[in-house]
Amino acid sequence: MANPLVELTAEIVISHASSAALTKEELLETIKEVYSTLEALEKGVPTGGAEAKPAAGVKAKRGRPRTKVAVEKPVKQEKPAEPAKPPVPEGPVLSFEEAFQPDEVGCMICGKRGMKTLKKHLSTEHGLKPGQYKRRFKIPKDVDLVAPKYAAARRQMAIDRGLPEKLAAARALRKKKAE
Repeated sequence: MANPLVELTAEIVISHASSAALTKEELLETIKEVYSTLEALEKGVPTGGAEAKPAAGVKAKRGRPRTKVAVEKPVKQEKPAEPAKPPVPEGPVLSFEEAFQPDEVGCMICGKRGMKTLKKHLSTEHGLKPGQYKRRFKIPKDVDLVAPKYAAARRQMAIDRGLPEKLAAARALRKKKAE
């Protein structure tokens, strides 16, 4: 878009429309109001109820004056620094036995318990991948970061749905096509 007023109007209206439900008519009216307000502000005309008057020799369109104005884009403010996270202790908060229970797993970094799987928690809260977590706390590679009872329940659901047979059939078909 070439017109900075149109760009600013679009940004403001998009922001407003994303947080409030507007009908088609309300949206059009909002666009008109925002544009005329920005236009008046550029001319230095107060917008608190005073109508902008067209300058000499400028034709008004739909009751609004038309002039060419230069718009300064608002200065983007830098995001405030995020609060520093408390220092992470080097050693585990939970022992291996406390972290890996039959019906739940806990995070050895922060001590959070009651989870069925750790992968999502590790990536979102600590920015770690499962392998990094296992190396950090010397967890054997054959230990899953999933509660054993949860894994068994998921396995049983897959068996009940017949997934092992479907997988075997698909593999046999793929092997047959490859030959």
